[in-house]
Amino acid sequence: MEQMNKERNAGPLITAQTGWEEAFLIGTEKELLEFAENIIQAVKSAEDEEFFGERTKVSKFHEKTGQYSEVLFDWLVVTKDREQTIELSRKVQGL
Repeated sequence: MEQMNKERNAGPLITAQTGWEEAFLIGTEKELLEFAENIIQAVKSAEDEEFFGERTKVSKFHEKTGQYSEVLFDWLVVTKDREQTIELSRKVQGL
């Protein structure tokens, strides 16, 4: 178990969508609070960048979940408004 912690942050786990059309974020209180803080810091440090042809702010956001998480992140993208969020979601899902 000690070896796994050295390979990757134990962090919280995110399950893929289940047959109930739900996904779960699971972790200890400490892991979940650290994950929330990582999100806040990534938002604050995001820099202007084009993402799928849209002007956004982007921050690297990899290795923030545990190694057994079914969902792994690469980037955190800050959009200017809800419409841009929806448009980018459609572009990404269309890959």
